Amino acid sequence: STHCTFPLKNMSTAAAASTDGQVLREVELKISPQYATIHVLPKPDEIHDANFPRNLHNAAELFLRVGMIQSAQNIKGCTDAMIFLYGDNPDGKTGIRLGRACVCWNCGYCGLPKDDKGDAAGTKNKDPPGPCSSCGEKDQVNWLRVTSQKEGEKKVAEVPWIELAPLSEEDAKKKKEAVLVAKRKEVEIRVKKAMEERAAVEHNADNA
Repeated sequence: STHCTFPLKNMSTAAAASTDGQVLREVELKISPQYATIHVLPKPDEIHDANFPRNLHNAAELFLRVGMIQSAQNIKGCTDAMIFLYGDNPDGKTGIRLGRACVCWNCGYCGLPKDDKGDAAGTKNKDPPGPCSSCGEKDQVNWLRVTSQKEGEKKVAEVPWIELAPLSEEDAKKKKEAVLVAKRKEVEIRVKKAMEERAAVEHNADNA
């Protein structure tokens, strides 16, 4: 698919420096033109602002331009995940949340507002947008409108934002335990292999 690439070069040292404050970073993110179909809805006092980002493509560009690299990456991560879920033809029931999403200008997160039930109802006329599900920001957030246009048709339809539902406390605990078990097993395999290799070396030395 076609992508627009935004290289981030010659940034200010403060924005681009690594943790040691000396090495400049060069960042390149591939932003799909499809991001332009996800509109950012301005608040009443933003409607006539010529610099207001009108879609997530503009938003990603803005974050990169001002050196907010992580925020640009957050937009990409959230939006790519949403696009992937639609491409995967979900049934809208299993582990999926639907609704009206927000973009957060504080952290770049895009998704359903905090405490949203994700049932595609109850957020249509909610005002103001937010708070952000990631950082809790209440003011620097805007509603998003996801649009879709079928091939060969002129009509543009609005579709809900779609995202994976967060794990329940019990499921999160099970997942954590499964990860720990897998890591423990990996360590055991490595230790066993190391012991076998050592035994083989010692055996060869005894027979030398």
